[in-house]
Amino acid sequence: MRTALRTLLEALFRVLFIYDCLGEEKLPKQGPAVVAANHPSYLDPMLLSLQVERPIHFMAWDALFKIPLMGALIRLFGAFPVDVRRGKGQEAYASAKALVEAGHLVGIFPEGRRSQSASMEETLRSGAARLAWETGAPLYPVTIVGAFRAWPHTRLLPHTARIRVRYHDPIDPTPLRSLPEDQALPALLGELRRRVERSLLPGLRADRRFAAIYRRRAPFPRWHEFLPPLFLSALVFWRTRALEATLPAYAYLAYLLADHWLLPQSRTLKWLRNASPLVFMLGYGPRFLAAFGLPLPLAPGALASVVAGALYPYLYDRGRTGIAFVRGMTATLGLSLMAGFVAPSGLGQHVAAPVFAAAFAWERESVFWRYATPLLLAYAGGVALLLHGGLELLPHALAGLLGWLLARALPEGSEAGSPSDTAVTEEPLDGRSLRL
Repeated sequence: MRTALRTLLEALFRVLFIYDCLGEEKLPKQGPAVVAANHPSYLDPMLLSLQVERPIHFMAWDALFKIPLMGALIRLFGAFPVDVRRGKGQEAYASAKALVEAGHLVGIFPEGRRSQSASMEETLRSGAARLAWETGAPLYPVTIVGAFRAWPHTRLLPHTARIRVRYHDPIDPTPLRSLPEDQALPALLGELRRRVERSLLPGLRADRRFAAIYRRRAPFPRWHEFLPPLFLSALVFWRTRALEATLPAYAYLAYLLADHWLLPQSRTLKWLRNASPLVFMLGYGPRFLAAFGLPLPLAPGALASVVAGALYPYLYDRGRTGIAFVRGMTATLGLSLMAGFVAPSGLGQHVAAPVFAAAFAWERESVFWRYATPLLLAYAGGVALLLHGGLELLPHALAGLLGWLLARALPEGSEAGSPSDTAVTEEPLDGRSLRL
């Protein structure tokens, strides 16, 4: 039952939160261990367990077990209730110690409560360190990034956000077991904090910079935004001599300028702006093809769904990866339109778009790439096979590969100061400077 539910929830979390877990293979296949993580949200016990085959027995606030559905879920994942009233802590610790001595994985959140600021609390409780020190079980630090945005303590219900869980190398308490408690426990907690914050704090700094970017003035129209409408509308006007046929392209250019100079910025508007080249290409492409008497794309709704689905994993990525995908897909759709002159087919973009998206996901190893790459290639092949496509689709497949090569070759730079995709540093960091 736990395995089936874990698989279902993992798939759901990957869609809702672009969830990913790294380093879970470091946990022992058998034998005791103590897992200690920062505690940004109510989701944390499930986030730590979704890709771990062995159950992790977490200490959890007993009130959570009274919440419908959540109580049953966290119990199924191995959590056990803790009475947080004064004087009741020893009972919970005794239960945890018995589990470790019996060879189980036990999870503890040293902060003792959900974080109030996304970073780790200044004071950590000693339970996790004491458990490892007294039993000799290895202590596994874990970093959870993004869950505070998904479900902060100020919100009644969660909302979408990109979440990443990272398991670190274990801390061996054996060298410290000969030291007095007042020396050993602070040393273990200090090393635990250092390893967690090594990957937590750069992510929080990036989030803070990203929040500032959402409020910053939108960039001036970028080449992948203004070149396609200018080029396609010029060709359409040359062919038709009808000014009204070019109006959608110039309306899109006017939107880009208004977004730069007039519109108040927000997270939603930034997302719409970044995705707008794809919306334009999908909307204006049929008009361009019709002007030249070329076959229109079959099932335009299905094509839009494929493009939107391929884009989805990059919505929460740092700016560079998402922008690179949009640039490459925009180029791919444009190249497929040009391929229509030598190989006219209503299936062309149904092949070009998934070929590009599969190559991009494989190269960048997006959180869905193991599933997305074969699925997208299967869609392209299935369209060609089921709808009787032939060699005329080959130039469109090449358009997808060329779009991928362009996305690789063109410098990505920094999108209005957006933080990098993998901002992790080894230098010591101070969480007190990052109270968000």
